[in-house]
Amino acid sequence: MQERAERTRKALLMAAATVFDRLGYDRTTLAGISEAASVSRGALSFHFSSKSALADNVQILACASSRARLEALKGRNVPALQTVIDMTHSAAEQLAEDPVTRASMRLAVERGTPHDPAVHCMAVWCDVFRDAVQHAAADRSLRSGLVVRTVVRLALALVRDAYDAQRHEESPREWLTQVWGMILPSLAEEGCARRLHADGDLPPSGRGDGHGGGQRNDEECSRTHCR
Repeated sequence: MQERAERTRKALLMAAATVFDRLGYDRTTLAGISEAASVSRGALSFHFSSKSALADNVQILACASSRARLEALKGRNVPALQTVIDMTHSAAEQLAEDPVTRASMRLAVERGTPHDPAVHCMAVWCDVFRDAVQHAAADRSLRSGLVVRTVVRLALALVRDAYDAQRHEESPREWLTQVWGMILPSLAEEGCARRLHADGDLPPSGRGDGHGGGQRNDEECSRTHCR
């Protein structure tokens, strides 16, 4: 019984995210969500008391998922600037492919959500990117003298623009790869830029096999004073 209730709750959240993503908060109705989830209005009311409660839960779910996805990229044997690159690819991919994340971003704007990492995906990305950029400054993969806050804002802008590229039928990954390829010489410590992967160096949970490349970058960068 409990498992069935949990499946119903998840179905309602996914349906709500899909409808919020497509129609926005004001045009979405509880009837539309229950129909999309193939769940009765009574069952919907049992799990969520209002449209506002559904929107809250969609935003909370997206934030938790976003943080877990990006945090999983930390702690690898790669220069921290590579982690920043990888995080932009991962966040852009999530935004392009996940209706929950897209819905949460739209809801944050339409509902005037506070810049709180618990309910605002952009705040989550800001927090995690800031930590990664600070580590890049510390391990000297980021060029000295650059302002952490500025690099964080650049990373966030790249994620947003990659999603816009996808909306115009461009590949977010290819777009990000091209842009990172252009700007890395200005961001990376001398001798590091050519050893970083502009197209991302994600582990198996992110993209590709992820074997070898990150460790190679780290060893080579350490020999050229990136660490």
